[in-house]
Amino acid sequence: MSSGADFIARHDTRRPPVEAALPLINIVFLLLIFFLMAGSMQSPIEKSIMAPTQAVGFDDVEFAPADWLYLAADGRLVFRGDTVEITDITGTLIEGRGVLFADVEASGARVNEILRAYESAGSQGILLITARETPADG
Repeated sequence: MSSGADFIARHDTRRPPVEAALPLINIVFLLLIFFLMAGSMQSPIEKSIMAPTQAVGFDDVEFAPADWLYLAADGRLVFRGDTVEITDITGTLIEGRGVLFADVEASGARVNEILRAYESAGSQGILLITARETPADG
């Protein structure tokens, strides 16, 4: 049988390996808190400009879908079932306003061209129809 002195002499005085990782964990958490605070404190540079949102749904548009100007993916313009040219855009104004429904694949340059044509035609307002992204059914 061994004496108590032998037991004390063999006692391991090293630190557990978990304690060596604690300073690193503390630094990681401090950096995480710093970046969360730094990211939340930044405000937009120009506060008077707001991002667009869809304020109304399709059913809330005051003009019937038949009266909308449709822009196809290939750049064609369709109004009341007939293909129209951009030079005829004045005929698509209803009560001095235009309603544009652009295909998701239509080019931004073509949309800009149509919006400029509406402006040149003396439009008092343009409603650009967008769609809210909905979660996939399934």
